[in-house]
Amino acid sequence: MKWYPERMTEVEIEVPNQFARKVTELLADEGFLQLEDISYLHAKGSDTNGSNWQVKANQFANLEKQLLETLRSLNIDPGQSPDGHIKMISEPEDIQPFVNQLEEEIQTRSKDLVAAQQEINLRNTYIRLLTPLSDVNIPFERIRNRRYIYSVLGTMPSDKIDRFETSMTNIPFVLLELKKEGDQAIVLLLGSRQNKDYLHRAARSAYLVGVDLPDSYRGTPAEIIAVLNTEIEALKSRMDSSSHEIEKIRDSRSHNLREIYWQVRYSRLLSESMMRFGKLEHSYLVAGWLPSNKLEKLSSDLQAISTSIIIDVKESGKDSETINAPILIETKGFAQGFQKLVTTYGMPSYNELNPTLLLLLTFPLIFGAMFGDVGHGLVLTIAGLILMLKKVKKLESLASFGPVVLLCGISSIVFGFLFGSIFGIEDLLPAVWMHPMHNIMSLLLITAGFGAILLSLANILALVNNFHQRHWVHFFFNSKGLAGLLLYWSLLGLILSLSIKNFPVDQLVFIAVAIVSILMIFLSGFFERYFEKKKPYFEGGFLLYFIQSFFELFETLIGYLSNSLSYVRIGAFAVAHAGLSSVFFILANIVDPSKGVGYWLIVAFGNIFVIGFEGMIVSIQTLRLEYYEFFSKFFSGGGRRYQPFRLAKSNLEGAK
Repeated sequence: MKWYPERMTEVEIEVPNQFARKVTELLADEGFLQLEDISYLHAKGSDTNGSNWQVKANQFANLEKQLLETLRSLNIDPGQSPDGHIKMISEPEDIQPFVNQLEEEIQTRSKDLVAAQQEINLRNTYIRLLTPLSDVNIPFERIRNRRYIYSVLGTMPSDKIDRFETSMTNIPFVLLELKKEGDQAIVLLLGSRQNKDYLHRAARSAYLVGVDLPDSYRGTPAEIIAVLNTEIEALKSRMDSSSHEIEKIRDSRSHNLREIYWQVRYSRLLSESMMRFGKLEHSYLVAGWLPSNKLEKLSSDLQAISTSIIIDVKESGKDSETINAPILIETKGFAQGFQKLVTTYGMPSYNELNPTLLLLLTFPLIFGAMFGDVGHGLVLTIAGLILMLKKVKKLESLASFGPVVLLCGISSIVFGFLFGSIFGIEDLLPAVWMHPMHNIMSLLLITAGFGAILLSLANILALVNNFHQRHWVHFFFNSKGLAGLLLYWSLLGLILSLSIKNFPVDQLVFIAVAIVSILMIFLSGFFERYFEKKKPYFEGGFLLYFIQSFFELFETLIGYLSNSLSYVRIGAFAVAHAGLSSVFFILANIVDPSKGVGYWLIVAFGNIFVIGFEGMIVSIQTLRLEYYEFFSKFFSGGGRRYQPFRLAKSNLEGAK
């Protein structure tokens, strides 16, 4: 792992029109050039840049959607992108007829399947309605509605018959109860056609379920059921035939379809990428960033395509404020989880120190000091190992944080021995160093001193960044530069000289250094405008400059004070950890003084609570100290992530 991001080189590549596609394929295969969008550049007389590729991208996108739907209709998984080079399709029209023909063929058979299934469902409905009437020996054609007669044959709840008859006292009708099965009666309702609407509403209110069959069905209910079953068998045979045809298509075309699908997807992604190129009269202009160590390979590969391809390497300089280079940080092994924690705060700027290694050292140290317990640390260590080994599939995404948990667990074990604590028991192990509950003030002072060391380190790192970026005014005069560091040290020295008798350095020395440092910080804005030759040197006038500088200086002093005191929470949480554990032992003794099952259940629950809940709080507090007290002094995090143009599996297989 490097302290700084990888060196990047900015290039512009002029590609003759006839080599544009081949060069794009090369860049995608190599996968180390981050493309910059310069589509706004197009020479007079050339086509509006990207218009042709926009059309192709849209066409390929439609083809891709069409193919995906076809694959799904055939129940074919697109699978993974094939290994090796995928050839780009020249024109979408080359394969559009094949896709359309296949889609039509499948849709015809799929529609036939759907239609047949709908017909089967309809006939099953008829059978369900006719089954209660199967013993009725009356041909349907005899009771169908006639010119003057309205009739309904169906089933009705037996207890609704009287209600129906009562409601129809003014309407002439005949209701014949043909058969009774349980609480249902098979009835035949007859009436005048002119009263059809009245009879229909009354029948519905009485829950009369009639059987309305097409006129083509003739005979008794039993005879019609037999005809319906025969028709269903014929429809099932038709479905089997259509399914067999679809299976034949699937078996014969699955490999070819997958191959075409990935070609289309690849072609669509390439076309979208080419939309970002600039357009000259007879060539394309490609701009981007790549790691400096890849420049030679890119040049040789492009020259192998054609010597007419021109590569222009731009001079970037060293000032991070003028460099828009993407940030590449290659982190492996134990540091990956810590790198993710850093990038959560922000991506380092181009010439900015990468604090991952510092976080790897300080995060477990601070966590362990606040969560010092041999038993609790052992649990975290085992949890970290499980994450690293990827034994639980649902936790595989957290595998990179396994080393973070592991190191925090080991640190907790070490501090557990130093504090003499194991699963909250304070009198089982002898404290190698001290018991937090018995040495509260000493522990708070020690953690305050530790905070002063980390803040000093943060200021030194800010100096390193300013030196590396050649920000000399910031290096000497800024509150995060040399002046700020001297001011902080002079204030610490003054406090120590007032607290310790016979301190070797006179207080006047610290006061003098503090005054000089304050003047340097106060004049930092002036010196910055002076060296940049910006007038007036006192922006907004001297009075406004004075007021702004005063409040900035006051803010700096308050910041140093609050940041230093923030580290006292390390000692406070160490004491709280021991105190919270002891509370559960007190509760256990109250509930079960005999130290039976109840006692150990409360102790076990208490330890689970401490590991889970307090462990989470301590993690958050550790991150807070790292982000807001430590990182904020030297780490701006204003970089943009390196995203090279590549069509590897991860890119190709995005959302399918």
